[in-house]
Amino acid sequence: MSAAEDTYRKGISQLEAGDYAGALAAFDVSLQAAPRVAAVHYGRGNALVMLRRQEEALESYARCVEIEPGHVGALYNMATALAQLQRWRDALAILDDIVTKFPALPDAWNNRAGVLQALGRIEEGLDSATRVLKLRPSDPRALYNVGIILLGLKRFDEAGKVLAQAFEIDPKHGDFLGCLATAALRACNWETIERLLPQLYSAIQNGSAAIPPLTLLALSDDPLLQMRCAELNTRRSLANTELGDAVIPPLATKAYLHDKIRIGYLSSDFRDHPVAAQVVGLLERHDRAQFEIVGLSTGPGGDSAMHQRIIRACDRFFDIGQIGSREAAVLIHEAEIDILVDLNGQTMGWRPAILKYRPAPVIATYLGYAGTTGAGFVDYIIGDGHVTPFELGPAMTEKIVQLPWSFWPSDTKLPEPEAVSRAEIGLPADAFVFCCFNSSHKIRPKMYDVWARLLRSVPGSVLWLRDGTPAMNERFLGEAVARGIDPHRIHFAGRMESFARHLGRQAQADLFLDTYPYNAHATASDALWAGLPVLTLRGQSFVSRVSSGLLANAGLEELVASTIGEYENIALSLARDRGRLSDIRRRLAGARKTVFDMERFVGGIEAAYLEMQARAQRGERPAAFRVGDALGGQPLLRGPLNMREGIGKLH
Repeated sequence: MSAAEDTYRKGISQLEAGDYAGALAAFDVSLQAAPRVAAVHYGRGNALVMLRRQEEALESYARCVEIEPGHVGALYNMATALAQLQRWRDALAILDDIVTKFPALPDAWNNRAGVLQALGRIEEGLDSATRVLKLRPSDPRALYNVGIILLGLKRFDEAGKVLAQAFEIDPKHGDFLGCLATAALRACNWETIERLLPQLYSAIQNGSAAIPPLTLLALSDDPLLQMRCAELNTRRSLANTELGDAVIPPLATKAYLHDKIRIGYLSSDFRDHPVAAQVVGLLERHDRAQFEIVGLSTGPGGDSAMHQRIIRACDRFFDIGQIGSREAAVLIHEAEIDILVDLNGQTMGWRPAILKYRPAPVIATYLGYAGTTGAGFVDYIIGDGHVTPFELGPAMTEKIVQLPWSFWPSDTKLPEPEAVSRAEIGLPADAFVFCCFNSSHKIRPKMYDVWARLLRSVPGSVLWLRDGTPAMNERFLGEAVARGIDPHRIHFAGRMESFARHLGRQAQADLFLDTYPYNAHATASDALWAGLPVLTLRGQSFVSRVSSGLLANAGLEELVASTIGEYENIALSLARDRGRLSDIRRRLAGARKTVFDMERFVGGIEAAYLEMQARAQRGERPAAFRVGDALGGQPLLRGPLNMREGIGKLH
């Protein structure tokens, strides 16, 4: 046996034993004697991947393929390393080549499905994932991958069936549990989700499952459980990148001294999306004498009017969705962004790896996700005195920044509501109309119990819900019948031909019934703009306090309940006292300019940015602060927080 072969075998043994540094050293010695052996370059690439040195691994795999062009292992691992670097297009090119030459290789089809999903080509991803099932019909991981793609396509019942199969095969797999719960929640399959809840909560608490945090927000009002869930999901997201749990030096090590503060807004949703609709007015109204605004898009843009409007609202705009996380972080660093504002949080399209590189001296999260990111490398979470009271600090990995008045921005170009009659939309002329236009998955059984009791107590009243899939609508009708309600008293609101008409039809409702624990956010803002009173139940966590903050800002705290019984009593009293309800509508109309005062809002958030920058320039560590102390705003805090009270309180 030659010395080169001996050290190669030693490297393989060390690689299998988990001594990746030792394996790398052995392969390097072997290459000195035998530089043209493909297997040694391949082994060296594998050792580098395990050491999270993906860029160097790519060089080794490329050398292997140069020597042995058909080396499928090197090609496959090269694509995997590119995916870990989030260089999706480069990974896809290699995977396309592999599945063309080796169509019976299920792992290649599987990874191709994941890459296509990351690129937003979800239908193609589903086709690739189903190829895996044809090759491995009972593979639970293949079933799971098909299920999560079906979730992305909003085919929730189909996703639930496939994920249930995966969970039945491997009930201890945390990913399967979390996504099965998500499918049941999104399909409004209350029987399944209620059955899974105890196991779900336990898995989050003991760390055995990474549940999509957005799913938990609709199920639990426990801020500490939400933080635990976010931390697990952040760790899980980073594990699939080149970073893993590695401690890396920050790219930005100190604050800059620019004439204007450079604010970088990072989002995957600069398109026709609620986040874009809320933030675009802020981008347009920033004070250009003090701030330079940089847009950083990690998602699809296309030719939508909203995407183009956001580009125009920025002084500079970068599309970084198709480059790797490190490349994106380097770009942000080279642009010398002072404050990087993440508009995603724990939502679809979030790329925490970019943030972990610390490409800016200050990083804040804002608007996209009503909760903590669970990421220790994010400095601040921007809220207000209503949604993020300082008592929530122990449930946030970030430091709380309270804006004066409200954290919620609005679009100054919102259309005025266009008049719509009840006859046009199929509502009874004289009925009291309770409505809820929140996403269907936010409606929980105990809240539906309350709504059914209200219908029984108010003769002739109807409940007007957002139109869902036929299966969802049938479930809501069936649940109404089970509660003794004539299904004809449940109405569904389909899509309107314009947003102005959607706003206008809301005026035909009498009272908006909010959901709990996941409140209405943009939906509540739209209802208030349309002049429709919103009744909400304020909870313990950020996500369950948004509507109450909007109402407090409008001077309508009488529409904020602290218990489910109070919520029901307020709704019933308003339904029986049309005069009082008319007075509330009149006051809401009078408060419209205050609630949607963008000049005041922009001044508040810019004051927050100025304070963040000043602290960074002084070399101070991030700390919680309230902008209202400087601007004279008086955020209203109502009621003590008990951060363990929320869990299981109302499902």
